[in-house]
Amino acid sequence: MTTAALALAETLASTGQPERLRYGAVEFAVTDLDRSVAFWTRTLGFKVRAEINDVVELGTEAETLVAFRNGAKHPASPGHSGLYHIAIGVPGQAEFSHLLAHLVALRLPIAPVDHLMSKAIYFDDPDGLGIEIAYETPERFGRFGDFERGFALYDAEGRPHSGRERLDLEQELAHLDGRLVDRRIADGTTIAHIHLRVPDLAAPITFFEQLGFARNLVLPHLGFADLGAGAAYTHRLAMNTWQGRGLTPAPADMARLLAYELVVTDAALFETLASHPEAAVGGRHIAFCDPTGAEVRLRRA
Repeated sequence: MTTAALALAETLASTGQPERLRYGAVEFAVTDLDRSVAFWTRTLGFKVRAEINDVVELGTEAETLVAFRNGAKHPASPGHSGLYHIAIGVPGQAEFSHLLAHLVALRLPIAPVDHLMSKAIYFDDPDGLGIEIAYETPERFGRFGDFERGFALYDAEGRPHSGRERLDLEQELAHLDGRLVDRRIADGTTIAHIHLRVPDLAAPITFFEQLGFARNLVLPHLGFADLGAGAAYTHRLAMNTWQGRGLTPAPADMARLLAYELVVTDAALFETLASHPEAAVGGRHIAFCDPTGAEVRLRRA
């Protein structure tokens, strides 16, 4: 089984072109700014990069990855469309293992999962905003199976894989290289993907395809879809309807995803988006409202 996302990845790789889209900074509304900053700096090792009024920007030494804005009165609720989780992509196995060791040492409730195309650690921040630590391993992936009977993957050696198996913690921690586990997050860390709760699948898929994403898996019977942007890792944007159809956006006083930036490497795509009748053009960004109510800000690479 092939997908548009896999085909796009092959085309771009054969011509030496980069992914069409990558994530810039992601902005959240939170109930307690100091608490959120403390969590992301102490738990994940993010660096405070800027503080402007009620907004704090965090990231690596080289790049801002997330921003937090004060003002929410209530924690996040799964009963609304919006963020399911944000995935922080680490640059290698050693970094993944060190973060895993650090989270275990903190006794933070985590769910370590082997998705085959990636390794993942799931947990929530103090406002209930979902976080994933992702180490992308597309080289382990072989092919997709028959999804009519459920979620099915095969690894590069042809062995079946559920995509939801628990990671072997002992095996993952064996990759520790002796460095301190409580150091700053590594340069090269990125926003790997965003996974959204959506009111339905069809309209959001169309919306994100217009932005330049290519559909990967579309599984209405499982309430799930994802899209790629031209890399071998084809899970750049995911969505689900697991909380039911017709969800409304989170209210303005709830902790939630406010906005996210997409950096566009394809000049022709950017010009097409800039001329879209629903695009708000201002400064170096063009902006759209996504199907969950969050703002999508696009800029040229």
